[in-house]
Amino acid sequence: MTLADLTITVRRNCLTQLEDRFAKTVRMSARLSAYALAKWLAWNWWRLRWEPERHSTSWQMSHKIGGAGEGYLWPDAAFISDGEAVAVISQPTIGREGQPVRYLNHVVEMIPAVDFEKGVDRFIEAVIGRLESHAECNRDLKSLWEEVLQERRTPGLAAYRKLEAIMGFDPGDAPDDLVENLESFQGVCGPSAVEEMAAASMGNAVSDIRKLWDEARPQALEATIPENDVLRGKIREEVRPSIFPWHRAAQAAEVSRNTWGLDPGPISSEVFSDMLGIRLRALQSQDVSPDIPVTAGFWDTPGSEAIKVHLHRRPSTSRRFALARVVGACLDAETPEQLVPASDAATQRQKFQRAFAQELLCPYADLKEFIGDRAPDDPIIEDAADYFDVSPLLIKTTLVNKGALDRWVMERDMSG
Repeated sequence: MTLADLTITVRRNCLTQLEDRFAKTVRMSARLSAYALAKWLAWNWWRLRWEPERHSTSWQMSHKIGGAGEGYLWPDAAFISDGEAVAVISQPTIGREGQPVRYLNHVVEMIPAVDFEKGVDRFIEAVIGRLESHAECNRDLKSLWEEVLQERRTPGLAAYRKLEAIMGFDPGDAPDDLVENLESFQGVCGPSAVEEMAAASMGNAVSDIRKLWDEARPQALEATIPENDVLRGKIREEVRPSIFPWHRAAQAAEVSRNTWGLDPGPISSEVFSDMLGIRLRALQSQDVSPDIPVTAGFWDTPGSEAIKVHLHRRPSTSRRFALARVVGACLDAETPEQLVPASDAATQRQKFQRAFAQELLCPYADLKEFIGDRAPDDPIIEDAADYFDVSPLLIKTTLVNKGALDRWVMERDMSG
């Protein structure tokens, strides 16, 4: 029942192109259960839409198509949300002995989350339509899908399901007090801040927010974001919209450097601390509070130039980077909030912050000029890190992201 020749495409890239090893042919469609896929998409809709990437079995079962199961050989494809966009990543399969098909394509595409929603909605509704003659089977899928649609139409319930999903819970599985406590913090800290902490800390989000608010905020460093109002307006006007947060971030960093009148090349710690009104010794301090979960900014008056910052990192290069992340987050905030976390969650906000800090402290054009025609080997990377006063990892990440260094070099160093 519902067996179909399924063709799954993303921007003309086919996830289901395969080699039929028995027929010795290549085709674009796979013989799979449309019902199983539709039910899997409906059940996991909230997590697919909102949960950031994690390395867990639970995440894989709800984000990789193979989780649809029922004995079919599915493509090795995953849907990875950052809140604003969904990355679709598919790998060729090995084609083990006895398996009738082998999927062929390597696909990496990012699409707006609203387009992902539309595609999923159309597919599920098409399967429900085809199942009209199979009352019992259709009743299960139709009932599940109507429940999801009703949740999406009900603002309070949609917000509840969103928080659950961000933390990695299936619908209805999160403890009520956990979600309710998070919702209560939204009025104090801001909805985006709470969602970011939910993504980063999951089940520990409430206690981690309390640590930030009650312990880190009182001892946070006074700082200033120069020309904040003017700069936020310029960024809104001059930065081109993009589903790729690193594109927007690089433009925003360039606008910021120009507005602040910074010279090309590195920003010394003396200039950086003076510009942001923070004590140099605080930027160079080795003191950290081990119980505080992340670096964060605190706005008494959201949107003002005056802000407080708690730096969660120890080396001065990491503290500079963390401070730049908070500044980037403040400048990018559509609606400024009192809490501005800089977490490690794989969200759109975190990607923007990191790319902003990277381009602010080490503009790629200046990095290219520093390296020149030399091969970017380890000694050159160390020299560049010293010159820009950033970590060697930042230099490597920049070069990898710009295609100037093979990704395996960074992966080798991180694994070794």
